[in-house]
Order: sequence, then structure tokens, then C-alpha cells
Amino acid sequence: MKKFFLLAFTAFSLLILPQLGHAQLNCYSLKAPTFMVEGMEKVAILNFQNRNDQSWHYYKQNDYGSQLADYMVGMLLEEHRGVYTEEKNKATKVTGDDFTMKKLMAQKKAKKFAKGTNFMDRYHTDVYTVVERGQLDKIMKEQSLGASGAVSDMDAAEVGKLLGLDVIITGGYSSDVNTTIKGSSKGSSYNGKKKANVDVTMKIISIETGEILTMVNKRASTKRSSSGQSYSEAAGGLPSDDYLVRECLKMVAKELVSHFTPMFVYQELEVEKPVGKDYKEEFKEARELVANNDLSGAFSVLKEVYDADPYDASMAHNMGVVYEAVGNFEQAIEYHKAAYEIDPSKSHTASLERALDSKEALNELGRLGADITPYKFDPKAKERLNIIKVKTKGKKNDRINVYIDANKGSDVVAKVPGDTEFVMLSEEGTWYKIKLLGGKEGFINKEHLNMK
Repeated sequence: MKKFFLLAFTAFSLLILPQLGHAQLNCYSLKAPTFMVEGMEKVAILNFQNRNDQSWHYYKQNDYGSQLADYMVGMLLEEHRGVYTEEKNKATKVTGDDFTMKKLMAQKKAKKFAKGTNFMDRYHTDVYTVVERGQLDKIMKEQSLGASGAVSDMDAAEVGKLLGLDVIITGGYSSDVNTTIKGSSKGSSYNGKKKANVDVTMKIISIETGEILTMVNKRASTKRSSSGQSYSEAAGGLPSDDYLVRECLKMVAKELVSHFTPMFVYQELEVEKPVGKDYKEEFKEARELVANNDLSGAFSVLKEVYDADPYDASMAHNMGVVYEAVGNFEQAIEYHKAAYEIDPSKSHTASLERALDSKEALNELGRLGADITPYKFDPKAKERLNIIKVKTKGKKNDRINVYIDANKGSDVVAKVPGDTEFVMLSEEGTWYKIKLLGGKEGFINKEHLNMK
């Protein structure tokens, strides 16, 4: 059975929707594998067999099968697998039994994925012990395996026993590249197109039983185009076959690794506007705080609104989303359940299921040794929200007197620049007491201020 565990990861930005009051919390989520390999901690990846090459053997040089294995090993060792800036390529497609790349790339209209602020970097995905290639090849040669062709599943399992593995990964691939260059009817211009395709089958074999635990097929394709005034110019504008095949291999490697390990993916969580109109300003403030990555401040505002009206399903949902975003799934489930009980809509049902699955995914990471301590919101966030700030008029190179008392006849305690914010401590008529550098305090007349 396929399971999708979405663990909200913390690369935040805010996308304001066209509807008044709506917003999306853009973050990374941890998607659990389609197939959970029980007890998998130590693993090795054999070179993938080239199905197009009848003379293929395990030690063949400059072979894409070894490059695919290397890409997969690199991903298994990533601290936050899936959280990185990635170029969007409209021509790229990934298909297979359970592909996610195509959906993921369609979600993001920008050219790159933004990391943003990471509130949950303590959750690591580099929880596996991966046997390095030199050690693997040494055992293969000692056992006289792979020199004359493909490595059988039985032989792979035997190698795994000698290395003390839990599972060993093997498989095969095929690739092709098609290039076309056509001239216009008048022969004044030429257009070139090149498309690469890679098809990979992966098997995960249990070392204890020799059984194939899971087998999956993934395919990737990518294409490029060019133009020129001559045939050679159009052809020269196209990348090499090798470059395009490698790009496909990287995409397929990501899909294969995500089949059996947790991986962070981009996620857009709906932040709903309150049902009641009484809290419009508070919700606007919460949106701005999220946009500034102050999730603790946003939580304080949302919690205050929820406490005032706990029967607003939207605010219960938003509380659940904020807790999801920082990985506190016990609390997220509690609020999503409340939202569902008030309004059992499709979105509230999906949010509750997502939080329940995320909790299970997080527990799996904990089993593998990751720190899964839940995030705690800053208890002083509400205090910070109540701070009033004032801003001096003028420019930075201006200097404005700040007095020790609320009158111009007192001593000047400091000369502060214009266009600068200060925390206001108190008010005395037309004078405001502000906080200065070094723990000092002083009075400034309101004629020099823009209240914020």
C-alpha cells in the first residue's frame, strides 16, 4: 500500500492569493517513501546494468550505470534531502509507478525553489550507513563477480552478507538520444532539437532472505532546442548527448531514492481567512509576520483569535498548519481534528490526514536516529508584538537631539539619526521616551517622529 507522509519543513515564504484574506504557507514537506523498507539502516548500491550493451560488465569504464549509482549514494547522504535550489526546466518530464517530480515542478512558477528560513533543520535525512564504492568493488573482485556480465540477485545478496548490509540495491537502465535539425523552406534559418530518454528498473534485495523487497521502474526525459542561420550553428547550439543523459540520470536518481527513503518536497499549505469579519486586521497582521519568517509572532496572533472564537474552523485549521510547519504534530493533529469536527470539508479532511501521516513519518526518522524534538514557539513572541516603535523623520545623516527629560532645557543624552526606528517606552504629552543604544533611555519630541 502506498503511503505519503508529509512533514512540513521550514522553508517559508508567503504567497497572497487573489481572494481577499487568503494566503499560502510555502514550505518544504517530508514525503515518506512509497515503500518503507523495514529495518533498513546499512545499504549499498551496485552499478546499474546497461541493457543496451550486450558486452556490458560490472567494471566497465565511463558507464552511466556507475554514475546513476553515484548520484543515488550522494542523495542518500544529503543532510536535508530534497531541500536545495533547483532549476526549473519546462521540457523535463518524469514518469513511473509513483512519480512526484512532474507535480512538484508544476507547483512552482518561479525559476528556482527558494530555501527560505529553516525552522526544522534538526530533522536530518542522512540516517543511513552507505558502503562506499571502493569497499564494495573490493568484495566484488574477491568473489570474482561482475567481470563477465550482470550480477545475479543471489550473488548480490551474498555480497551484502559479506559487507554486513541490511539491503543491497541493483538494477538496469537504457538510454537514447534523438537529434533533429530542420531548415526553413527558404533555407535562411535552421532549428535544432535534441531529446534524451532514460529508463531505469531498480530492485531492493533483502540480505537476510535474498527476497526482492520492491522493484520499481522510473523514466525521465529532457529536451533542448536551438536555432541558427546555418546547419552547423543550430547543431552547435545544442548540448552534448552526454550532458542530457546525465540530467535524466539525476532526475531518475531522485525518484528512485524517494521510492524507499524520506525526501523533502515543496508544499503549499492553505492559510484560510477567518469566517468572522471581526478579526480581519489580526489575520492581516499574522500574514505579515509569516512573510517576515516570524512564525512565533504569527502563532501568537492566531492563537489569540482562536481562543476568542474556537468554533471558527478556519482558525483551528490555521493553528494546525502553523504547528505542522514546525513539526509539532501532536498539536497539529489536535487543531486539525477541531477544524474537521466543525467543518468536515475536503481541505480539512486532507489536512488532518496529512498531519497524522506526518507524525508517523517523523517517528520513522526517530527510529533511524534523527532528533525529533518538537519545536516550541517563543514564549516572548507576544511581548514583542505589543512593542510600539517610532521612526525618526529625515535622513540617516541627520541628527536629532534626545533629552534626558521631557523638555528641551534638559541635557542632551544622545543625537540620533533620521529615518531610524526606536522602541517607545512611554509617552508624556508631546514627548516620547525611547530606548537608545547601550541600555540608555531618553526623550524625543513627536515633531521629529513618524509613528509606526
